[in-house]
Amino acid sequence: MLIMKCPECDKHISSALLAEIPRIQCEHCGAQVPVVNVLVSANGFTFDRSDLLKRFFRFRKLLDEVTDERNVLVNSSTASEESKRSIEQFLSILQGMMTGARDNFRYQFESQVVTKVTYEKQHCHGNFINLSMEGACVDIASTNPLPRVGGDVAVEFSLFGSESKFILNGKVCWIQKGKEQEHTKHSVGLKFSSFDDSLKTALWDYLSGLSGDVHR
Repeated sequence: MLIMKCPECDKHISSALLAEIPRIQCEHCGAQVPVVNVLVSANGFTFDRSDLLKRFFRFRKLLDEVTDERNVLVNSSTASEESKRSIEQFLSILQGMMTGARDNFRYQFESQVVTKVTYEKQHCHGNFINLSMEGACVDIASTNPLPRVGGDVAVEFSLFGSESKFILNGKVCWIQKGKEQEHTKHSVGLKFSSFDDSLKTALWDYLSGLSGDVHR
């Protein structure tokens, strides 16, 4: 979670959108204040976001290493339950830090949101894993050809509670290949190209509502 101290009442403002907006209304005193000195709060630990960004790749590497170690402990018959709980807590802290380092709020969907995906003359349906103003992660059946990193892609979708229909173009940033025999899906990371202001406003309104904020 992203937080900052209100310069008017000195209380902490919490908002998942602090990395994206220049001003915010304080939830405590109601004042409209500039967004400055953003902090990342993760499971009881607080970090200055600017310091975190300077060391992002170090923490990213640490997260990968801790994830590998967690997997080893989980599958170990000799590791204690205390060690397993501790590594899960440490991993949760690091994951919270990495989330706070993102430049854009990214909503993780709990229920399926279907999207039509078009790439390299291939048309298929997938589901959003997450969505932000800058991009998304979608999964598609492993029976489909694997998209090419750097290739063009288009996604077409509607969102729950919204009358807007979105057709957004972008590029494939990364892929994780699924295995048809194990019924796992391809995961595809997308970065959107620029899109018109009306769709941008509609998408922002939707995402800010999901975040629990209504500030711009």
